[in-house]
Amino acid sequence: MLNLEKYKIIIENPKGSYKSFETEGDDVWQSYPLKGVTYPVDYGYIQDYIGEDDAELDIFVGSGNQSGYIKVWRLDVPEETKFFANLTETELNQVIEAFSPVLIEHKILDEENFEQKISEFKK
Repeated sequence: MLNLEKYKIIIENPKGSYKSFETEGDDVWQSYPLKGVTYPVDYGYIQDYIGEDDAELDIFVGSGNQSGYIKVWRLDVPEETKFFANLTETELNQVIEAFSPVLIEHKILDEENFEQKISEFKK
């Protein structure tokens, strides 16, 4: 299990919560293939880390021992990296399924490679 104490993680969407990606009156997002998602694990961001969308870096946090990242396609940026930490195999499969309409890639990383990859996003 990855030790997350060194990161300031803010959970915005607890496990089981739903978030719509449709913005009323915004025709651009109407064509996005992912209309919304029910989060299978806690989802939030890591303070002091910035994603490709210039917002705080997203992270899924679960209850297992698999960590790594997924890359998703968005309308406003070519791709966005979202990290995951401590997911069970079931939780990871649920994340992959939830984001499958826009999923580009997913990769499981050991602790050393996780630290190396996430450091690329440090402010």
